[in-house]
Amino acid sequence: MSGAGGARRWHAAYALLPTGLAREVTFEVTDGRFTSVTPGSPVGDAALLPGVVLPGLANAHSHAFHRALRGRTHAGGGTFWTWR
Repeated sequence: MSGAGGARRWHAAYALLPTGLAREVTFEVTDGRFTSVTPGSPVGDAALLPGVVLPGLANAHSHAFHRALRGRTHAGGGTFWTWR
């Protein structure tokens, strides 16, 4: 699982890549960055990942709309709870 220069290797039976679902994929990460993603590769000394591996998903959750609503439920417009 460890290699030279702090590299780590993982292997997945299936992984969703930009090109689609791939089989037997090895991922190598050095210093926290992906340095290679190789479909169709043998496990070798890589750690096995269970299931289908998906890319990380960005947390796009936001409360920005609260800023637009701020003050709009006051002065006769009700309360936050009546708006909600």
